[in-house]
Amino acid sequence: MKFSTCISVASALALAIGGSGAAFAKSASVPSGNLNLRIDGYEVYTPTGETAGQYTINGLGQVIGDSTGTLTGTLSYTQVDAATATEDLCNDTVAGTITAPTGSFGLTNGSFTASLALTSPEANPAGCGGATMDLLCNRTLLHHNFVDDLDAGTYHCVATSVTPAGGSAVPASLTVRIGSVEGANAPND
Repeated sequence: MKFSTCISVASALALAIGGSGAAFAKSASVPSGNLNLRIDGYEVYTPTGETAGQYTINGLGQVIGDSTGTLTGTLSYTQVDAATATEDLCNDTVAGTITAPTGSFGLTNGSFTASLALTSPEANPAGCGGATMDLLCNRTLLHHNFVDDLDAGTYHCVATSVTPAGGSAVPASLTVRIGSVEGANAPND
């Protein structure tokens, strides 16, 4: 009787340990490539058909990334004229790339760079316009096994250059977050 009780307890313990191993393995699954795109800050420029001024930008989008850093998706954002408090709602398509640092991640050149090209469709209000943004980013990563997958983790970026479509670079202060999502594309932060 004692022997069969010990066997039963040992079997239950083995199943519990084996089951928890599967749960640990699941947390380190392959990145999905579904990424949220958040942008906020301001730009100083002259939109098509509008007056020159400072425009507050606040947006949320969804992009699909691959392990090499290629991004495609959409971005919806509000653009508010600071002087007149008028608002445009813009819906752009997004294409971009994330580039990994050269050398070791611990060196001073260990920052990621990214470039986003926003294309504004004709259906947008006249004040909305496409732009190209160059970004300097750092990345938080949930698991070190994903260090070489550029579609993993969350990128915290600042715009180093913003160039409206058909124009030259403009003064801007924009922060951009490109981050992994879980479940039904819900933000993870």
